[in-house]
Order: sequence, then C-alpha cells, then structure tokens
Amino acid sequence: MQTSSDRAQRRVSPRSRQRGAAGIFLVLSLLLLVPILALALNIGQLYYAQRDLEKQATLAALSATQVASGCANDGRPGLLAAVTAEVTRIIAANNGGDSTGAAALLTSGINGSPGVEVGRIDVVGGLRRFVPLTDGDPAINAVRINLTRPQPTPFLTPLGAIFGGGNLFASATAQQAAIGTFNVSSGLLSLNGGIVNGLLGGLLCAPGDAACQASIVSLNVVNGLQGLVNTQVSLGQLATALGVSVEDLSDPLTLSAQTLILSELLGGLVGALGDTASGTVVGLLQGLANAASNPREVPLGQLLGVIDGLGGDTPIVNLFDLLIAAGQATVADPTGVTPINLPINLSVPGVANISTFINVLEPPQFGIGRPGQAEAKTAQIRLLIRIEAGGILNGLLGAINSLLNGILSLLGSLVGLKTTVSVVPPPLNLGIDVQVAGGAATLERLQCPTSGRSDPIAHLNARTATATVAVGTFAGAASSAPALNTATNSFPIATVGIDASCVGVKLGSLCLGVNLGTTTVGVGLGLTGVGVGATAPAALDPVSAFTPVTLSSSRLQPVFAADGVPPQAPVAANPQTIAAPTTVDISLDLTNTQTGTGLVGILTGVVSNLLTGIVNLLNPLLNLVNGLTTALVDPLLSLLGIQLGTATVTMNAVQTGQPQLVSTCLPGTAACP
Repeated sequence: MQTSSDRAQRRVSPRSRQRGAAGIFLVLSLLLLVPILALALNIGQLYYAQRDLEKQATLAALSATQVASGCANDGRPGLLAAVTAEVTRIIAANNGGDSTGAAALLTSGINGSPGVEVGRIDVVGGLRRFVPLTDGDPAINAVRINLTRPQPTPFLTPLGAIFGGGNLFASATAQQAAIGTFNVSSGLLSLNGGIVNGLLGGLLCAPGDAACQASIVSLNVVNGLQGLVNTQVSLGQLATALGVSVEDLSDPLTLSAQTLILSELLGGLVGALGDTASGTVVGLLQGLANAASNPREVPLGQLLGVIDGLGGDTPIVNLFDLLIAAGQATVADPTGVTPINLPINLSVPGVANISTFINVLEPPQFGIGRPGQAEAKTAQIRLLIRIEAGGILNGLLGAINSLLNGILSLLGSLVGLKTTVSVVPPPLNLGIDVQVAGGAATLERLQCPTSGRSDPIAHLNARTATATVAVGTFAGAASSAPALNTATNSFPIATVGIDASCVGVKLGSLCLGVNLGTTTVGVGLGLTGVGVGATAPAALDPVSAFTPVTLSSSRLQPVFAADGVPPQAPVAANPQTIAAPTTVDISLDLTNTQTGTGLVGILTGVVSNLLTGIVNLLNPLLNLVNGLTTALVDPLLSLLGIQLGTATVTMNAVQTGQPQLVSTCLPGTAACP
C-alpha cells in the first residue's frame, strides 16, 4: 500500500529538476559574463583612448603647421618654440585647459623622435616622407607631432596584467602647401634670323642634319618669337603633352621613365595647348616638331625641380623658354667635352672665317615649389668662337713695305737708311671662350591670403649671371673647336726695323754722316680676358598683384595667376630686373714694343705714322672681332635666357591651401622611416 510520501515523491517531475539546473547554469554564466564584459569595456576604453590621442595629434599638427610654414603670417617659417607653444595650446584645449601637465606628458616622443618636429615633405619613390630640419630652416613647411600616453587603468584589477602598464602612441604629420612658380631670364633683345635659326638648329637638329637646318630656316622663327613668349604653359598641359597625370610629374621615377625625344614633346604640346594658343603659334610649333631630328631624350626632371602638390591649372613657364630649355637639357654635358656646332654664318670673305660652338654645362631650371626650396636658374654655358684670320696676313708684308717706303720717301733720299720688315705667316687663329655662370632666383617666402587680404604675397631674391672671357690662339682647324692657348696675352703680327745709325757715306767701319739711331718696332694683337657681370644677390620687391584662376576641379587648391606675365603689360614688381646690363667686352687691340737707341731728328715721326698705318690695315679684323659682342655673343645669350649683370624675374602663379594631413605613421617603424 502506497503512503502519502510515496505519492509526493512521484509528483516531482523531470521538468522541475531541469529548472533547477538552468538556475545553476544562469548563475555560472553570469559569473563568466562579468570578466567578458570587463574585457569588452577595457578594449573599448583602449580604442577610445587611442582615438582621442590620434585626434589630439592630428589637431595639433594641422594647427601647428600654419605656424611652421609661415603661410598665415609674414611668410617666415615659425621657430620651434612658437610651434611647440601652439601644440601645447591645442593639447590643453582637449584636456580641460591643463596647459602644462598634459602637454608635458603627451609630447615625450616616439622611438627617439621628439614630441614636436619641424621639417619638410619630400617625395621618395612616389611616397611622401617627412624630413626633419633644424630650427629656423627656411625650407620648413611641415610638422610632425608624436604623442605618447599610458594605457588607461583597466576596470578589473586582474586584467591589469594584460591591459595595464603599456603606452599608447599616435603621430600626425601635416603641411600647409603654399607653392609658387616663377622663372628668371633676360628678356629678348633685337635678334636677327640667322642667330635664332642657328641656335634652334643646334638644339633641335641632329649633328650635321642639313635638311633639319633648312626646315627651321624656312619657318622664319623670328616672326613668331613673340607669340611663343606670350603663350603660357600650365602644369596640366605639360602633363597632357607627356601622356601622364599631373601627379606623375612629382615622381622622379615616373619622369625618368619618360623617354620622349624633342619632336615628340613638341608634338604633344601642339595637342595639349588646344585652343589656348594662337594658330600662328601652333603652326610654328608643329613645324618645329616636324623638323626636329635631335634623337636625345628630354630629361624633364632637370627642368621641373620639386612640384609635389601643384595643381594642373597652375601656369609654370612660357612656351619659348620651355622650348629652349628642353633643347638645352638634351645636349647638356657637365664635362663640356663635346661642343655643339651652331650653323651661324658671320664670316667675312678675305678677313676671317668664324665657327661658333656651345657647351651646355647645366640646363636651366624653372622655379616651381615651396618657399625655401624653389629656385629658378638660367643655364650654365660655354660659348666658343674660333676665328681663322690668316687670310688677312696675305699681302700684309707688301702693304707694310709700301707704307714704309711711302713714309720714308717724304723725307727725301737719305743715304745709308736701312729698313727690314717681317710678318708672321698664316695661320692667324684667334679664339674666344665665354664661360657663363647662370643667374638664379629663389622663392624666400609666401604669404597666404587672409580675411583682410584677398591675394597672396611672394617674396623673392635673385643673383645675376656672370661670365669670364678668355682670348687666345689655337692650332688646327676651327671646325674642330680646338682648345685655346691663353698662356700669353699677345700675338705677334709684324716686326719693322729701321737703321739710321749712319745717314750719309760709310767707308768700311767709318761713318761720314749723321747717326740718327736705330729702332726695332714689334706689332702684335693684345689678347686680354675679362670678368663680366658680377653683382651680389639682392632681394626683390614683393609681388602682390594676383588674379584668381578659375579651376577645372573644385578639389584643387586655390590658384592665383600673377599679374604682369606676358602678354599682359608689366605691373609693379612683375616682371622686375635687378642690377644693370653689362656686355662681354672683347677688346682686341694692337700692341707695340720698341727697342734700340731710338730715332732722332727728322725720323721721330716715322714710328707713329707706321703704327697708324698698320692699325688701318688691320682695322677690318679688329672691327670684326670687337663687334662680335653685339653681333653674336649678346644675342645668343639672350636667346638662352641670359643677360649678364642682370636678372629679370617673372612671377607666374601661386597655389595656396589649407593645412593638410600627410601621414599618421609612427616614426622609427618600418612603414615610417
């Protein structure tokens, strides 16, 4: 018989027992969930602490770079103390106003790099990299902020072994891009077609290519020269001509991979200029592209310099300067071993044959880049002139004899007077070397537009081109551009001896007459070298007149085109020229020496009359050589953008922008060398 207790035990179902187990499981789950929740909270705490540190580093870098670049004030890079003060202010504003403790704690540095660094941004292998600079360096335009802080205290003490005791790191690099484009040149003088065509032929044609030379002559470049000067080329148009992007032009590796020859570059420019150039200019450019046979590649990296961050709408150079610079870059040879023979005919039949050569030792460079970095330069060249003037010596002996006899005949028949004349036989080879050190202009400072000033202000300085002129003789044919002998400063032409030691009757050693003396006169060409155009670097007036450029993309930084750039009329401070022009002084003159006892009496005027006569005989040669300054040297230098003693600087454009974050990599790591 079942008792009541037995029946009660039978009423406890399996479901009741499951509910008890679930309760135990719930309790155990809650006990396990607490550390998991704490772990999640600690991870979130670390995440937000790291994000806050990164935010502070970014804000500090963006604000401090405005001080470092100087763009927002007078254009002078801020000193490290001022940059650090701005970083401290930003950190304090994000830490409850603690202007000392928070900044001191956070700016202890990372991997040996200090908490606040000033420097510049370089492009290496297509990547932008921060390069630290010393305090006060004019090239400073970027900052790197390196912040460190301890990890926050974990919610649960046992997790401290995992999350406690370490540090959090954040770094931010920022720059304020203010970029200028400018160039230094001479401006064009009055030029004759032979000089222009000869120079372009030497740069654009392959050596000895007569067909190319003839094609360039037929283009009559002189008439289209001003149009080339008045056509501005933007960075985007140059990139289009090369078939690359604007960004590619800032990468030296990409530029080095461009294997365009001159004809391809000129042809590309024809298409890139489109409707922006006149039909005359485009036709002339196409004609030059069709004629050009120079097979060498154009090393664009030597011409452009640093252009990282520059927008495609920014004008950089006029078309004529680009054409000449590209040609010079293809033939540049720092050793000067192989000169370029220029087909320029200035020879005078019967007087002299002239050969002209040029060595481009260093091509010009356009001024593109940031303050403290950007520099525009004219080319460094060696101009060689070789003159074969032996023809003028032919017949000089007979001419001097006739001259001397004519002078003496005026004195009557003087018994016992003896004269001798000797003239140096041909060849008479004269050479002139003009070595030019290029002029340069640098962008010192750029002031960005502000709320009270709508235009930027550019501050530049410049130094002028200088030259040394050597005059000497050479052996061999002028056509081979032989080296000069400048060891002596004169070249003998003729020697005239007059013996009047016994004017009268002479019997043996006995003179029955008058002793009027003896004289030997030596006549030569004076060969004197000079230095030309030396001036000290000088600051230019600030350029402050600009016009905003309508951009093709709203993402580009603001661009301001400088007023006064051709074909516009000049404005105050643009273009501007420093110093005064000087010319190469090729002063070929006659020298004379006299030896003996000297003539007395009625023969005293013979020597001066003789020298005057010889000068008249040699005047064609003297005039030819001394006239080379205006006929050859100055025009050639002008075409190459060089005028000695002066520097004409043209500001083309300025691009400004807001501070930009460049990188957040940690210094000293593999990703951030």
